[in-house]
Amino acid sequence: MVLIFGLLVLLLWLNVRLGIKIGLSKIQTNFLQVLCIYHFLFSFVFNYYLQKNGGDAIRYWELTADISQNPVSWMDYWGSRTFFIQWLNYIPSKVFGLGFLFGNVLYAFFSFLGIREIYLVAVKYCPETSSKWIQIGWLGLFFLPNLHFWSAGVGKEALLVLGMGWAVKGMGDLPRHWVFLVLGVLLSFWVRPIAGVVLGGVAWVYLLFQPGISLPAKLAVSILVVAVGILALNRVFVSMHLEEYSLEAVLQFISGQQEFLRGFGAGSEVPMEEYGWGQKLWTFFFRPFWHEVRDFWDLVAVVENTFAFVLLIGLVLGQVYAWYKKIRLSIPGVFYAGLAVMVLMGVVYALTLNNLGIMVRMKSTYMVFLYMIGGYGWGLLHDSTSKAI
Repeated sequence: MVLIFGLLVLLLWLNVRLGIKIGLSKIQTNFLQVLCIYHFLFSFVFNYYLQKNGGDAIRYWELTADISQNPVSWMDYWGSRTFFIQWLNYIPSKVFGLGFLFGNVLYAFFSFLGIREIYLVAVKYCPETSSKWIQIGWLGLFFLPNLHFWSAGVGKEALLVLGMGWAVKGMGDLPRHWVFLVLGVLLSFWVRPIAGVVLGGVAWVYLLFQPGISLPAKLAVSILVVAVGILALNRVFVSMHLEEYSLEAVLQFISGQQEFLRGFGAGSEVPMEEYGWGQKLWTFFFRPFWHEVRDFWDLVAVVENTFAFVLLIGLVLGQVYAWYKKIRLSIPGVFYAGLAVMVLMGVVYALTLNNLGIMVRMKSTYMVFLYMIGGYGWGLLHDSTSKAI
């Protein structure tokens, strides 16, 4: 418990210093501190949930999730995906013998660093609205629980959030922080290859639209991205164990993946293979629904899904109103980039998953970008209504 308390105090101290350095207001700093404590509390919730229900996180910490490499020493665990998680866990778990609760708090520490970077970019581009409550509510969207629950414990989501946070920091200020963008893409790729490929592709397109970067620099980066992208896609196909690079082989993999998940016999299975594209994406982003609530955890997911749907409505209405009134909805490009990553990963997961519980976990890393942009839309509609009155 001393180590756990020490990690929390360290983060709170770093938050204060960072707030002073970049000029956060008192309320912005206070929000960040409360968000930090809130996130750490979720590591205890995650620990309770896993101890009661079991899950991959315990096997990650005990280094038993994948032992196909027959590991003996620390470097024997080195690799991507599950191997990488176990390699990270080797020293705190096996060498120091620290418990699973500490492991969850440690991963909460890492993931909060990513959440903080997204929060700081959000603060930088706070919606231009006359309502103080809209601004507070917009920052309050960071407290929706799904992001915190799955990233506040041992697992890939914590590191994916860190990678996403670094990427957002890099895209938010490319001239100064491009290294963080590269690190974010690499970390995401090493944890989940397809996530790194999607994030890297979106970051590349984002860079091409930046007016302050010269054409020769864009061309040079593009050549490098294409070369690295080919190697990365090849690694993704290898990880999928495809016998050939063809659409038929990919479809066979998708079918096999869904059959594998069906074998768990989970009560939240859905027939994704029978759905059209619209229903697939709707299921991934907005289910479970109210009539599908079975327990407390389902209820929490449904409440957040309802918020997500309301925010999506705000995004659509805000865009339509801005177009009709010829108003520029000044949403920063970095949030559009995050939304693009969310949609593309949604397409990937909608094709390969057929279990609502896993879908809720997989989308947790990216939904914050829908929330942020939806907040812009509602802010614009609120200001227009206030002026009309």
